[in-house]
Amino acid sequence: MRTVISGVVLLVAVAIVSAEPIENPEFANWSKFKVGSSVTLKTTSKIKQVTTEVKSTTRLLEVGKDKLVLETDTVSVVNGMEFKAPGMKRDVAKTIDVPKPKDADKKAKVDKPEGTTEEGTETLKISGTDVKAKWYKYKTKAAGTEVIGQTWMSEDVPGQVVKMVFTSGDVTTSTELIELKKP
Repeated sequence: MRTVISGVVLLVAVAIVSAEPIENPEFANWSKFKVGSSVTLKTTSKIKQVTTEVKSTTRLLEVGKDKLVLETDTVSVVNGMEFKAPGMKRDVAKTIDVPKPKDADKKAKVDKPEGTTEEGTETLKISGTDVKAKWYKYKTKAAGTEVIGQTWMSEDVPGQVVKMVFTSGDVTTSTELIELKKP
């Protein structure tokens, strides 16, 4: 029995040692904005003859030294019926633990979508404001199905998402920033 307990303690110790804290990109982005900043995204999905629409508004409620608090309200429309979800608050930590790469010289960093085939910049008008965005076209596989898409991101937008469009089989989904508030 003591050997089993020692083995469990060793595994927990290895798990703790093999993870390293890094700056949470979500915290780094949102913490640049004032409390009260918000984004509203509209996502439309078409699956054959059925269209769903989801509008989600995320607001910055608090910014602290080690965490921030976001609240997201969601309204979904499916087959003409509207469903409102109550606001959900969540804490976003300043750092997150990620497993150390097997090769210690490599950094665990994602700077563009997997399968990127093209990239560039474009200025989009959001809520009457010009937003300079970096875009990526990509082609990848998810659950054995080919996914083709394009994503626009901006450091000047809380949450960074400006626009996304992708198709996967019979599903076409588009997300766009429809409202941006920066007090």
